Parts: sequence; C-alpha cells; structure tokens
Amino acid sequence: MSQDRSRSTFSPTRQPFLYLAASLLSGILLDRWVEPSRLIVTGLVAISVAASIKFILSKQATAATVALLISFVAAGSLLSRADRTNKLASGLERLYESQVISADDPVELAGVLAAPPEPAPHSYYLDLDAESIRVRDELLPATGRARLMISLPDENAQTEFDALALDYGGRVRVLVRLERARSYANPGSPDFNDFLERHGYDLKGVIKSPLLIERLGDPPRVSALAALYHIRLRLMSALDSRFNAKVAGTLKAMLAGNRYFLDSKTVESLRKGSTFHVLVIAGLHIGIIAWALLGGRVGHRRRNARRVILCLLVLWSYAVVVGLAPPVMRATAMITVGVIGPLLFRRSASINTLALAAFVMLALKPALVADPGFQLSLAAVGGIVVLALPVAHKLQAIGQWRPGSHTPHPPSCSRAVRYLAETLFWNERAFNDEMKRAPIRYRLRKASAARVLGRLRVQFLVRGAVLLMITSAAIQLSTLPLMALYFNRVAPIGVLLNVVAGLLTGVLMLSAVGAVSIGALSGVIAGLLCKVANAAHYLLANAIAPFADIPVATFRVAHFEGWHTIIYVLYFVPLAMLSVLLDRWHPVDMVHPFVGVTQERTQTGALIAHHQAGLSVALSPRRLFAPSLLCALGLAAVLVAVINPPVKQPNGKLTVYFLDVGQGDSALIVFPRGKTMLVDGGGEIRFDNKQQPESDEAPVTDQAFSIGEAVVSRFIWSLGRTRVDYVLATHAHADHMGGLLDVVHNFNVGQAVIGNAAWSDEEFKQFCGTVKNHRVLLSTVKTGEHFEIDGVGIDVLWPPPTAEGLPVTSGNDDSVVLRLVYGSIAILLAGDIERNAEDSLVASGVNLQAHVLKVPHHGSKTSSSDAFVNAVNPKLAVISVGERSRFGHPHASVVNRYLARCIELLQTGRNGMVTVESDGSTFDIRTYRK
Repeated sequence: MSQDRSRSTFSPTRQPFLYLAASLLSGILLDRWVEPSRLIVTGLVAISVAASIKFILSKQATAATVALLISFVAAGSLLSRADRTNKLASGLERLYESQVISADDPVELAGVLAAPPEPAPHSYYLDLDAESIRVRDELLPATGRARLMISLPDENAQTEFDALALDYGGRVRVLVRLERARSYANPGSPDFNDFLERHGYDLKGVIKSPLLIERLGDPPRVSALAALYHIRLRLMSALDSRFNAKVAGTLKAMLAGNRYFLDSKTVESLRKGSTFHVLVIAGLHIGIIAWALLGGRVGHRRRNARRVILCLLVLWSYAVVVGLAPPVMRATAMITVGVIGPLLFRRSASINTLALAAFVMLALKPALVADPGFQLSLAAVGGIVVLALPVAHKLQAIGQWRPGSHTPHPPSCSRAVRYLAETLFWNERAFNDEMKRAPIRYRLRKASAARVLGRLRVQFLVRGAVLLMITSAAIQLSTLPLMALYFNRVAPIGVLLNVVAGLLTGVLMLSAVGAVSIGALSGVIAGLLCKVANAAHYLLANAIAPFADIPVATFRVAHFEGWHTIIYVLYFVPLAMLSVLLDRWHPVDMVHPFVGVTQERTQTGALIAHHQAGLSVALSPRRLFAPSLLCALGLAAVLVAVINPPVKQPNGKLTVYFLDVGQGDSALIVFPRGKTMLVDGGGEIRFDNKQQPESDEAPVTDQAFSIGEAVVSRFIWSLGRTRVDYVLATHAHADHMGGLLDVVHNFNVGQAVIGNAAWSDEEFKQFCGTVKNHRVLLSTVKTGEHFEIDGVGIDVLWPPPTAEGLPVTSGNDDSVVLRLVYGSIAILLAGDIERNAEDSLVASGVNLQAHVLKVPHHGSKTSSSDAFVNAVNPKLAVISVGERSRFGHPHASVVNRYLARCIELLQTGRNGMVTVESDGSTFDIRTYRK
C-alpha cells in the first residue's frame, strides 16, 4: 500500500493515455516532418506489436510497454499519412489540383447543404457537400465540401435569398467560381488553405447573386439535427431582439459559436487583455453549461444518473450544433469523463482525461496537430491539471495539517508558504469544535489571518480568489509561447483579467439565456436580466481600460520563423520539469498504518526479514532546491527568448521587401545600418460601409481579418522587429493606407510621413487620428526634397505642392514617388501614379533611371506609359497585385510593354514576396515562391 501511495502521478500505470497520446503525437509529427516510407512504417507496426505480445507473455512489463509505445508512434505516422494522401479522384480538391476546375471559370456545383445558411453581416455562408459538378458542359461526379459565401448588399438581394428558403439537408445547384483559399506568400502570413483542410473544406467560392442558386429538392421533414440547428438560429434571432448589436454579437459568439457579428472594439479590447478566449466556445463555456444543468454540482460524487445522461445529451448536441471545433470537442470529452467517473465510484484522473481526449481527437483527425485552437486548448488545460491543481492540493494539505497517526510531522515548507496555505484552508472553528469532543486536547499555532477571515465568514471568498489567480497564472504560463507565436502578444495582466473575465462570462451567458428563456413569461424579469447582461458585457469589454497605458501590462512581441520555432517546444521543457518537481514535493509526510514484511538478500546471501512502515517517499526541500533552481533558470531563459527574439544584425546592404498583400501595396525598406521604413501597408477596398470587400476572395474563417495585422505586421515580427522607424503613406487609398493603422497600433513607430494632407478624405483623417493617438510625429514631403538614411539617398520626386486655391487631394496622381540611391544602384517606388503624373515627371527632366521599379498603379492600363518606362529603363519591374485582381490588373498591354523591353517582370500575387538586396554596386533578387 505504501508503494502505491508513493508512486509518481506520472506513472504509466496511473496515466496510460498520457504516454499513448504522446506516442501517437510523435508519429504524426514524424510523418509531417520526415514523411517516412509507408512500407517501413507498416513493418515497424507489425514488429513492435509482435514484440509487445512476446514481452507480455514472458512477463517483461517494461520491454512490453516500450514496444507498445513504438507501435503507437508508427500507427500515428500511418494515420497522418492516410489523412494527407487519401483523396478521392472525384474530390473537389483533387479536381482543382488536376485543373479540371479552374478559378477563372464558373462551374455548376450540385450538392446537399451540410447546415442551414450561416448568417453574417449582409451575407451568408453555405457549406455544400458536393454530389456533382458541371465543368465546360461536362457533368462529373464530385465529393467533398465547399465553403461558399453570398453577399446581400441590398433589400432586393435579401428578399431573393429569403425566397429560396434554404435549409439543412436541402439539395441545391449553384453557379460559382471555386478555388483554394488565399494564401499571402510572405514569412509569417497565415495560410488559409490549412484552415480549410483542418475544418473539412476542399474549396471555397463566392456566389455573386441569389439568382445563381437553384433549389433541387426540399430538406427532410423530420430531422433531430435540423431541429437543433433551428433552435440555434432562433437563439441568435432572440439575442438580436433583446440586446444591442454589440452585446448580441458577443453573445452569438459565446452561445452559438458565430463570431461574424463581433464588435471590432470589443475584440481588440479582449485581445489586449489576453481574454479573447471567452469568445471562443471552449472549456469555460461548456463548463458553465454543465454546471447549470447539474445544479452547480459538476464534481460531486452523489449525482442522479438520469440527470448526468440528460446533461451529456445536451452537451454533445450543443457541441455538434456549434461545429465540433477542437476546443469544444476537448472540453465536452473531458467533462463527459469527469461526470461519468464519480458514477462509477472512481475519480477520473485529470491528466489521463486530457490525454484521452487528445488521443481520440488526433486519431480521428491527425491534421489537428497544427491547429492553433487545438494547441492552445490543450496547453491551457494542461497548465491547469499539471500546475494549478497540484499547487492547490499541496496548499490544502499544508493548510489543513494537524498532528495525527497518518501525519505526525509538521509540513516541510517555508514560513511564507505555510502562512498562505493556513490563511486559505485552516478552519479554526471546526478545529475548536473537534477539540471540545476530543479525549486529548491541544493547541496549534496557525496563521492569524485564518482566524480573522473565519470570523468574518469570508475565508471561502479569499480562497476562491487566490485559487483562481493560481489557475489563471498557470494558463498564462502554459499558453504564453503559443500566444507569442500565433498572436504576437504577451499580456501579464491576463493573470488578473482572466479571473474577472471568467466570472463575467458566466454572469453574461446565464443572464442572457435567462432573459431569452423567460421573456415570454415575464417581461419585467427578462428586462432585469438584460440589464445584468449588459452590465457584465460592459465590464468585460472594458476590463483592460485601467491598465491600457501600463507598458508591461500587455505588449506585442516578435516571433520566430522556420527551424527557430523549436524554441517554442523547448519552452515546455522547464514547465515539464516544474510539474515533475511539484509531483515529487510532499510537504506533508503520510505514514500509513499498514506494516509489511519484506525480505532482503545480504552480501553473504542470507535472507533478512524486516518490517517496513508505510512512510511515503518524498524529496526533502534541500534535495529539491538544486533542481528547482535549474528549472527556474531554464524557464527564465526560454521566457526571455520567446518574448524577445533576436533581430537580424545589419549586413551593410539595402534590402527592400515587396510584400504580397493581395490588391494593394506594401514595401518594407531595411537600410544598411538597420533603420526601417514601411512604404504603404496594404488594405481592403470597400465600396460602401455595408457589404463585404468586393473581392473573389471569400473569407474562410469567422475571425476578423486585417491585412495590416495578419500580413504586414506578422512579416515585420517575423524579422524579430518590434520597431519601425518610418511609416510612409503614399496616398489616401485604403489598399495603401489601411494596413498602416495596424502597424501604428502594433509597433513602436518613430515617424509617420505623408504627401498631400487631404483632410477631406476619411481614410486620411483616420490615419492621422491614429498617429496622433499614439503620439507619433507626423511630417509631410514634397517634390524636390532630399534626405539620407544610413548612407542611402532618398529623393522625393512627387507630388508637387497643391496650387493655391485648389482643394488638396490625395488620389492616385498625388502619390508620393521615391527614388532610393545606394552607391550605383537606384530603386524607384512609384506609388499609384497614372499617365498624367508620369508625363509630368518625364517632362520635368528629373532623373527617373532606376535598376528596380515598383510598377505604378498595380500595372493598370492607365499607367506605365512608353515614355515613363523608357525614362526609368529598369532591369527589374515588380507589380504589387493580387493573384487575380478584380480590377483586371495587371493589364496585358502593360505586361507586354515591359516584356518587350526584356525587363524582368515579377508579380507579388504569383511570385510571392519579392526581395531586392543591394550592396551598392550589384543587386540580388529573391522570390518567396520558387
């Protein structure tokens, strides 16, 4: 019995799925990184399984365990390979890869709706399970799922769409262009094709009009899943009727998993405080629902089996309806094991439960290993079960200690830890009552704070607050590298705000559901609940406000790229060491009444029998000091490395990165001694405030997407940089200036530079307002100005001063044009100037000659005149344009104009980011796509 008590929590016999899940994960990663031969891996499975059977029969437990784990590594590799390569010939993705489907040609796609149309602002999303496809008058069988978006910019379009009465299970035929998701080809940019793959989509597309949708058949009349979907839609409709748009958008995300209606300011506030996770249905939300269904007794042993079954039916139905996202599946699976365990008279082990959930999810979908939501969810819960819960249990044992036959020795810990533990857990009143009845009476000197809190009846509140802080700190610590990698944010204030956010989320969810449920019975009570929900939402959205101006409360960080990302894996090594040390630390020695007789063979060969008391094996504080110090130093080292990646040292060369920002412009200049200038920041053109961007690029996620944040900022962070010395807006168009707003928000910007100050332009006023709010110096440049940065001469060739009496504009022909000269190499950045400005520049006689030209206005037919191209006479011309421009850029005549002069022509949409690097006498060219 003593041996069983002293066994490590991490023993394979106690946590078998921890090792099985780790082995499966290793195999999946092995396949993704190395791609071993199927024959070799299959042979390894057969050999390892045979070996494990042999070792079991020969009672060699350790060898059998090792062989079994190797077989799971091989099995993980095979599952991953099958997930990657097993694609049907009729699959939409395979048809696209074989060029049967082209992004340039519309197709007729027929299939079944996998869910009702998902509402979004002035649009809907349709998930269509394909049955057939007509391509160029040829009807082909098809399989797979397409993610389709339809914009409804006006009431007529909405009426036409409503008349279709589309629903789950209905068969439809649509005329649509299908394509892969947009991937911005720069370091650090998101790959939305991975998102499609992980969420089960083959292709995506945009339906231009409801008139291009034809109903082929009605959905099934009776369907349990259809009923659940309708309940979800009615819930969202009820939220819209009860709450304002901002609160309703948050509640739709929390309760229905629809994040399309989120208020941008609320999202930004929650991200700053590292509390955005409250908008993602995960463990917190599932736990609140389970708590409500079980009457607030989630972890209680005595529970009605019918109530548990009803709770699980509701939870799994809810999980299916909101999309079975990785955090939802993990949370639901863990709560399922957690509530069933007590019914079987067993406590479900937290680590084993988490590992079991991960094992099942990875076995079913190996691609989840690369899903940020899956990783963050597992890391957060892992931090709770291996750090927060052990600390809480140790503090409880210390705080409740009293001498007895099982615990004769006082706790072995520091005075501070002992005082804290006693303050939280010592019950003076219960101890005094026990002493009145005890045959032997004694006194214990405990923390005075425990007595005071006990008299005031607030000890349970203090204990709950401290334990919540410990849990929040464990979550922040365990998710920090992933937050830095995927979101470039570290928020120490999140330790406090997550406690507040969790409580407010519970109040917000329960009061909103109560208001919707009771609304038909009592308008007064529903109104009061709505006020509670509104107050909770206000506090949640503004929790970061008191700390917003504190630099260390929340800040942006750079991230590693390529093989350097191994640092994020190494970060978890000292955390694992810390969890092991916590497991080995037994501050209260446990002596068990069992006394066993064991036999030892002495050196002379004689057998000696002796009695062994059941004293738990524990490491003393002195023996724990050295490994604890090593763990602390290791954690500090990797923490510093994660939040402060090294910046590449200047190499004395001028480097210009022409970024792939789709339809737009953005170029980062890194000067020879390390200073930086960002010329434009890309952005999305919107033709009115209601509709989605006019683009064939349908969003595939329900997250707010910004070019400036996800593409431009991520690229600069990938260089290890958190400062930009200069940001220059060539002119006030959204596809140039829009992304600069995020850059000013995210980076320490030294100076902002503009050309014409067009205060009548909304884009310009928004940019200048953002610059002012961040206390960044704003300056203007005009024709004829010259300045130098790190030995690079910069000539401002355009725009000229606005004539007196004329309105100041900042359109295409008002773009700032820069000529960079480094040694004998010149680079011309021409903004969006068109023929009028080009002709004026040529007529002025200014030196336009350059080795590298950023082609004006994305290769529009209204620019790149013969005279201008002849005057520049570049060796390389770079067109900043999307892979497929809705404006028809670049125009064929412009492309031919450059090619006819034997000028090398590159396009960011096709070639990816173009890098030009010069030592002053020569220049090198690299493209992101080889």
